[in-house]
Amino acid sequence: MTRDRTVLERLNAVRLIVVVMISIGYASTMAVGPHAKEWLHTFGYDPSWFGIQVLFFLSGWLAWRSLTQGRTGLSFLVSRAKRTLPWVALYTLVVVAVLYPALCNHDAPVVKGTGQLGLYFIKTVLLIDPGGPMPGALDNALYACLLQGTIWTLRWGMVAYFGLLILFTIGLRNRAWLAALFVITLLGHLSVSWWTLKTGSTLFEPIIPGLRVGYAFLLGALLYGARNRLPSRGRSWLAITSVTFGLAAFHYYFLPWTHLIEVIATIGFCALAMTVLQSGFKPLGNWPNITLPAYLGIWPVTQTLLALNPNITVPTLVVASLSVTIAIALILRGVADLLSRPVHRRVQPA
Repeated sequence: MTRDRTVLERLNAVRLIVVVMISIGYASTMAVGPHAKEWLHTFGYDPSWFGIQVLFFLSGWLAWRSLTQGRTGLSFLVSRAKRTLPWVALYTLVVVAVLYPALCNHDAPVVKGTGQLGLYFIKTVLLIDPGGPMPGALDNALYACLLQGTIWTLRWGMVAYFGLLILFTIGLRNRAWLAALFVITLLGHLSVSWWTLKTGSTLFEPIIPGLRVGYAFLLGALLYGARNRLPSRGRSWLAITSVTFGLAAFHYYFLPWTHLIEVIATIGFCALAMTVLQSGFKPLGNWPNITLPAYLGIWPVTQTLLALNPNITVPTLVVASLSVTIAIALILRGVADLLSRPVHRRVQPA
């Protein structure tokens, strides 16, 4: 339990740092287009992808921790929904009620009406089709009609949580089953990605993102299950990080390109996250939990700033979008914490 507490004290800080990495990647291409390389491009991959996989890795770690500590399936899902859906609803409401009307060109060929906006809200909040295109707004933007471009990952998160819960419920709870499922998912990603690249087919493209985040999620669950056999010091994890990044660099620079580069580098970034979590660096302890509001806010904030100032430079856009996003997230977290306190603690006697 002491080791868990050490990790949990720094979890908010690590997740926020990862979200900042994702945000820098996204914001750095908003003004130049989706085919541009993101800032911090590493081993041929954008940092936003590595960041998303690290978030799924940490989610898998936390999910398996919750399940193995006696939480029921219903309480597990309710807790996840209570932490996620209110924030999704709040940000989506702002997009639907404020940003879309403000950014919409009402003379555009296709414009969403009130009913369609309501349907968009429902489908996004329930993660049926989160963050779909919104024609009429930003039709000429490089990321046209997208006001919530990050939110698609939440649906894969829901799939991962349900899948892990089913695995746990039917009794497949030991590390061997987790390891087998991790290997199957990883090999599925490598084989499907290789086949897609070789043939040019788009048949399996919709499931590739799920496989990519899936093996990271299962890796997190697997490592929590094996935590008593793993290093408990940051230095040991730093050594693992160095070795994996070294292998990824060797593969990238000296061997023919394969998707193994992504896998090795992803493991390296996950090990780096564990390095920080297991460190004794006190300034990273007990940060406010603004990971989700910051993650949900970076895309609409960046798109709005770019729409207001189309000639903004990329460095200025990155700094401004990060600053505004973090500021909004901190304000909203403060309000949420205030509202969650008991009334008798919020209202002092005269």
